[in-house]
Amino acid sequence: MEQKEGKVINVIAIVLKWWKVLFFVAFVTAVVSIALSFLITPKFKSSAIILPTSSNAVSQLILAENNYNEFLDATQFGDDGKVDQMLQILNSRQVKDHLIAKFNLIAKYEIDTNQRYWKSKLYDYLKSDIRFARTSFMGVEITVTSANPQLAADMANEVADYYDVLKREIIRQRTEEAFKIVETEMNNVDSLISSLNDTLSSIMSNGIYDYETQSDRLFQQYAKEVASGNMAGANRLKDQLAILEHWGPKYVSVRSRVYHLKETQKNIQAKYQGMRVDAQYALSQKFVVEYAIASDKKAYPKKAMIVIVSTFCTLALALFLILCQETIKSTYQGVRGVYKRNKIQNN
Repeated sequence: MEQKEGKVINVIAIVLKWWKVLFFVAFVTAVVSIALSFLITPKFKSSAIILPTSSNAVSQLILAENNYNEFLDATQFGDDGKVDQMLQILNSRQVKDHLIAKFNLIAKYEIDTNQRYWKSKLYDYLKSDIRFARTSFMGVEITVTSANPQLAADMANEVADYYDVLKREIIRQRTEEAFKIVETEMNNVDSLISSLNDTLSSIMSNGIYDYETQSDRLFQQYAKEVASGNMAGANRLKDQLAILEHWGPKYVSVRSRVYHLKETQKNIQAKYQGMRVDAQYALSQKFVVEYAIASDKKAYPKKAMIVIVSTFCTLALALFLILCQETIKSTYQGVRGVYKRNKIQNN
């Protein structure tokens, strides 16, 4: 404990001994850092805040009947997973490419396209100037930093607007593929039903209209004719029963297939209608909480912070060098003193 206190006292003594030098170093560093801070191009920051929607399918939000679900409500905000999806889309290269083309960022960043790796340099500039961060309330903050305050605001708002375009395009690609599949299947079912209806009409042309009812009535009438002894009438009914026996099972089979196919057709048509709406129409994929505006106060550089940090670091380095010098000097003097004492004792 005493040894530690002794070291602290020694450090304080050294600081007091060299205070003029340390003060001069701090003063020069502060002056230089202030001068350099004026040479740094000031940048302005603008932010827009958006929230994801709970659902993106127009058919689910509008056409669904007697199936209310708060997560399929057009007024509901998205959950944590929707925020992650939004961040993934916003960080995509398509967003960066759109901004590069929209605002001619190659010229604004003064990128020489003849140089090697100029694209990597361009994307690095964009990565440092554009930030996407999750907010505390299931939203995403789009922050753009630029030397031009209006450009920063315009770029932030453009990213928010382009999110809609990009997500709709992603959804449209999948929706159109599914729509084509359902459309093809619906046409196939329609063709099959039409073919079966033609077959059913052909069967009905042989006098088969309602197999179950006709067979009951013919059998009852046949029994009456036989019981009454009218064999001529019974033979006529027997011929009709033969026709019914031949075509009846086919009639029942085709009619049953048509019935089930019409149920399938009804379900496919409902899906077809929903997908057609999803393919042709689109709701906004976000809620805009706050649009970005041009800032009247620079965000960078912070001159006071630059001066404080640079001065502190320089002082720390200077004190470290002084302590090293004093330690070496003290060690050298100690070794020299021991050498002299040993030399005197030997003599």
